[in-house]
Amino acid sequence: MHSKTESDNQRPVTGLALEVIGREGSVAFIRDGDVVQSTDLPSEVRATASLTPALESLLASTNTAANDSEPSQAESPLPTQTSRPDFIAVADGPGSFTGLRIAAATAKTLAYAWGIPVVTLDSLSVWAAAVLPAGSAEAEISHADMPRVGQQMIVGLDAYRGQTFVGTFVATEAGWQPDEEIELLDRADWLKTLESASSGTWLTGDAIKPGLPTENLRVVDRKQPLASALAKLAYQKYLAAQTTDPMEVLPRYFRPSAAEEKAASSK
Repeated sequence: MHSKTESDNQRPVTGLALEVIGREGSVAFIRDGDVVQSTDLPSEVRATASLTPALESLLASTNTAANDSEPSQAESPLPTQTSRPDFIAVADGPGSFTGLRIAAATAKTLAYAWGIPVVTLDSLSVWAAAVLPAGSAEAEISHADMPRVGQQMIVGLDAYRGQTFVGTFVATEAGWQPDEEIELLDRADWLKTLESASSGTWLTGDAIKPGLPTENLRVVDRKQPLASALAKLAYQKYLAAQTTDPMEVLPRYFRPSAAEEKAASSK
């Protein structure tokens, strides 16, 4: 695995983030805590075909200086040992079975090839972070966009088959912190969760659909790409040495696949 040397310390800490939580996905590149660039995967193309080209394009644009100094890299946008990122971040679940598998496999392969660690984060924590403005540390950010300490939020991700992945969070000085374990709820329990939530609770996620009992809740949209939020969270974890060996990276589905459930019910 890669270990930082004295020469490493003189260059910025960089990271590559990728997520395919839902039907679409995104990638981002971060340098010293600031997201340099982020790109959404095209919605009309499956992630299996679009993720690698998106990563290559992102790396080509963010490693221009390194490529210029290494003529041999002109034909390839992928980093060399000297221009590679310091870590790769991936949202490992819950989410789309296919998307999570593709993202995890890609992160694992690149990290192993470059000899760098992986930083993993659960999908609901990433979505929670994405409701904050990209420049949330800047003084000019509207107070309406920032939660007060102690503010509660529910994140609901569509798990399909009439189910929802649900996470609850509380705002702290350091950002959103999980309040409970991630749950997989049937529609009836999902409705009860919304109906019993305290008035003013923030609510976000792709499971927020018309007709839900949200009258007393504050529905908030994402204010930055999921990969950007992932990159920022992962940067902090990397600095705290909270990393994972590439070979240990696996998608976390939080439930059996439809085929597995069907096979289990037929026994």
